[in-house]
Amino acid sequence: MRIAIIGCGWVGERLAKYLTGRNHHVIATTTSPEKTINLEKVATEVQLLDFNSVTHFEFLDNVDVAIFSMPISRNTWHQGFEKFDQQFPKTILFSSTGVYPQENKIFTEKDTDNLRADILASENLVRQKYPQTNILRFGGLMGDERSLQNMFRNRQPENPDKPTNYIHYEDILPIVELVLNSEIQSETYNIVAPEHPSIAEVLNLESQKSDDPKTETKQRIISSDHLIQDFNYTFIHPNPKYF
Repeated sequence: MRIAIIGCGWVGERLAKYLTGRNHHVIATTTSPEKTINLEKVATEVQLLDFNSVTHFEFLDNVDVAIFSMPISRNTWHQGFEKFDQQFPKTILFSSTGVYPQENKIFTEKDTDNLRADILASENLVRQKYPQTNILRFGGLMGDERSLQNMFRNRQPENPDKPTNYIHYEDILPIVELVLNSEIQSETYNIVAPEHPSIAEVLNLESQKSDDPKTETKQRIISSDHLIQDFNYTFIHPNPKYF
């Protein structure tokens, strides 16, 4: 397949390497000229693409799948994207579980109340232009240099009893491939490890749970059951404690 990863950042670079290794023709785009050198090592071809300044998109002709990986919580690309008229048989949008509010609840894709406006605006914009788009909402991205141990190496977490909603990139890669190869369209999936130890458990800290309801940590859990059921997926890294 000819696959375009539009906005090739931390996840996109790893995905480009993975898909190229699976004999796909991967076009990686970036807005930053300094990123092209690294991307050329992992993608079949690299293109500079800024929706607000580029008007010629011929390099995207005959692309089978477009994976949109623009900064989901920013609107700097919205105006240019609205004028973008390239057509694709399949489209995927990388979004974030940050769209869900900080509430004591297990959130599924069916929850639509009080969603974060900036992320939702980006999702809706892409879906309006490409109704077939499958939206993948990633939990906190982990793997390689990204770990809670590194994040809190020189500081203490403010909410150590907060449940984790993370995903290892080594799970993202095969999950994206499953979605690429499926006939499913217009679905939304939470991409989060199915186990949710607290930050304290991951860091081997003593729990600081309090009986005072004013200081109670929000037990916000993001469920990935919809993904697991639709694709019969078994996570490589189900527990963030062992990422």
